[in-house]
Amino acid sequence: MNVNVVSKCGANILALGLALLSSSLVHAQTESPDAYPSRPVRLIIPFAPAGSTDILGRLAGEILAKELNQPFVAVNVGGAGGTIGAIQVAKSKPDGYTLMLGTAGTIINNPHMNTSIGYDPLKDFQAITSVWSQPSVVLVRKDGPFGTLKEFIAEAKKRPGALNYGSSGIGAFNHLSTEFFASLAGIKMTHIPYNGVAPAITDLIAKNLDVVFGPVTNLLSNSDRLIGLAVSSRTRSSFAPAVPTSAESGLPEFVYSSWGGLFGPAGLPPRIADKLSAAVARGSSTDAVKKRYAVHGVEPEFSSPTEYQSYIAAEFKRGGRLIESINLRSDK
Repeated sequence: MNVNVVSKCGANILALGLALLSSSLVHAQTESPDAYPSRPVRLIIPFAPAGSTDILGRLAGEILAKELNQPFVAVNVGGAGGTIGAIQVAKSKPDGYTLMLGTAGTIINNPHMNTSIGYDPLKDFQAITSVWSQPSVVLVRKDGPFGTLKEFIAEAKKRPGALNYGSSGIGAFNHLSTEFFASLAGIKMTHIPYNGVAPAITDLIAKNLDVVFGPVTNLLSNSDRLIGLAVSSRTRSSFAPAVPTSAESGLPEFVYSSWGGLFGPAGLPPRIADKLSAAVARGSSTDAVKKRYAVHGVEPEFSSPTEYQSYIAAEFKRGGRLIESINLRSDK
């Protein structure tokens, strides 16, 4: 074949490819929010694979994919306690094709503990909807001296600093949860951090600790040796309905939950945020999904973007006060 013909064919193919690519880019740039999503969406999970947040985040992706008829591809971007993935999402284009499964750690705690973290959670993200929540349960030994939360608080007041508690690490959810409880109750306890909540539970059972604020799954798997004095939610947990709420136990202000929520970069069109929120609400309402969440001791939860943005702003203020009060700022 003539070389010039081959060259001309190649040039035509290249031109066609560039034209298609250009058309695709223009389409992506001008896509109406009503057409969203018209292609796969990246769901950033800012933690390593196989952890509970990863598992729950992937479930959220499945829900969205089923409801919106496009793949929501879970991508793990771990490191620095969720910071690296959060920065990536904050800097992404606000078109709905890069989202994040955020947690209290990434959105509330980390920015307060390190103010040079690289993103502002209130300015750089659009809160879309809550996805799940998990309160703390005040766990003590079944054969121990405490049968009610009031008894525990009374003893802690008698002996400031004598009672100790375990957590899964400094700055972890159950560390902050316990310190928040202590501040409300007007008590002082000694903190013993562990590398995870499981070894803390082991030491609680072995009588080396007095209390652990842990997820309800810790109570369910150790119900022969542990009891729950209270749960840190406004209503009783469906997983442990016999455990009273903190309000029923005399400390109504103690409402503090671990949670996961859906976030996009700031500037996300409201119609896209509303569509995502509605999809989570529809998909999370099914019994099948509720059972899958229940395995991990969490309850599905959903809200409108406006409601969730207000909730995040309030939690950010509360978290800041708590972290400041226990001197957890790492950049001071």
